[in-house]
Amino acid sequence: MSNATKFDHLDLIKPETRQRCHIFTLDEKTKRQFLDINSELFHFLYEVSAIDFSVYFRIEDTMIEFIRKTEFSRELLDKLWLAIESSKREIRICLRKSDKRLLDKLIDDVRSRKIRTLMEKDPLLDRKTLDIFSDLSNASQLVVRGGITNEVALKVRASAAHLVSNLMDSGMAIATLSRMVIHDPTLYDHSASVAMLAGMIASKCLDRPLSPKECEVVAQCGLYHDVGKTCVPTGVLNKPGRFTDDEYQVMKTHALLGEQELGKVISGGAPIDELAARVAGEHHERFYGTGYPRAKQGRYEEDKEKGIHLYTRIVSIADVYSALLMKRIYKPAYDAQDAIKIMAQTAEKEYDPVIFNRFLKSVVGSLNTYQEKSHGKDRGRILYLDEEGTLREKKKPNA
Repeated sequence: MSNATKFDHLDLIKPETRQRCHIFTLDEKTKRQFLDINSELFHFLYEVSAIDFSVYFRIEDTMIEFIRKTEFSRELLDKLWLAIESSKREIRICLRKSDKRLLDKLIDDVRSRKIRTLMEKDPLLDRKTLDIFSDLSNASQLVVRGGITNEVALKVRASAAHLVSNLMDSGMAIATLSRMVIHDPTLYDHSASVAMLAGMIASKCLDRPLSPKECEVVAQCGLYHDVGKTCVPTGVLNKPGRFTDDEYQVMKTHALLGEQELGKVISGGAPIDELAARVAGEHHERFYGTGYPRAKQGRYEEDKEKGIHLYTRIVSIADVYSALLMKRIYKPAYDAQDAIKIMAQTAEKEYDPVIFNRFLKSVVGSLNTYQEKSHGKDRGRILYLDEEGTLREKKKPNA
């Protein structure tokens, strides 16, 4: 039976393309030779003119070698992404496990080039922050690919330690993260950002700042907090439009799935602190009980049964701030001033007030430090806290 006849039910590619592609059925042995890549990693391919590996897509047990390295083009990338957006079937973008190191090198090269370009465009950004962010992002991408091994866990631990050892005193770190996503959204990595922000909150925004070792664990929790998304069906995870109510319920399962996944690998001996599993399960809980999956509230220190752990209360603030900076199909990307204003408006319902108020001051201070260093070249808005601690805004006069 020819490919064109056998795969007529796949309306994702034109007949002539079906003839071009190598299409085959996966057995259990062959399945183990491939790994899925998420949409964020796929979009790194748009940043290069050539690749050294093939890109596949999979529907159920059918695998299509859609882009060979000799045929690589933006047009084929567009066709593949259009197929994913328009198909009602679950489509997984894949590559051979043996080619993983080639994809890793491609991503590292693209990220390094983007950081150089970013520094040329905005030399006021803190280079150390960008370098550490890149290191955290490398660790984050290992986590989101799924299959947490001892090697991945050790990389996460090393990246968290590098963050805590090198960046805790930077007054420009939050401003650099916040402006980076404006300059180049494709460079932004949510879990890496959460890890960096959470580490700084743990160090600077508590009644009793945590020790360096504790800050490292908090940063690790930030890198792992969304690991449950690797267990969510890719058709839901990569959906380009709004979720239906049913799909949203599926997406919400990522909190418990992350807790279970981390609990499993920790039980198997992976060098990961047990609190990472707890934070993954709790990071959508809200201080006044409006979150999920267990509607916890308050502080764990005050209520061991229903309270939310300190590390989770830190990570959840970092998670929301980072998410607001990112463009999603259902919302625009907010600039840093709008993001922190939105959080301040809902803070009394969502966050530990002691931690949030100090985070608010830290964000305002970092953004205004950037404004001062710009010497009027950046005519952005200036935020300040009035005597009652309320967030206010004033226009910066033209230079």
